[in-house]
Amino acid sequence: NVSDPTQFMRKVIDDLKSVTNNSSAMRLGEEMIAKTVCRHAVKANDPLRYLEVEKLIQDLLECDLPYCCPHGRPTMIQISLVELEKKFGRKV
Repeated sequence: NVSDPTQFMRKVIDDLKSVTNNSSAMRLGEEMIAKTVCRHAVKANDPLRYLEVEKLIQDLLECDLPYCCPHGRPTMIQISLVELEKKFGRKV
């Protein structure tokens, strides 16, 4: 996750400086920002406090496109009650 905002912004600026003349600066900027944000995002097995999890979910639900990351991978899935019962081997 982003523990040093200054370092994060320096990386963003450095990546933008490397834009080639053949590339659309706007498109490359969008891709670079998406890639940089993903690199600094919460990863599986990152320890999080309850308030951090709560804030993460709140922020996600406030997004225009909360169902996938910038690369198109899902951020949440829907599981039916039947599927959940099968996973835990019991009925609710």
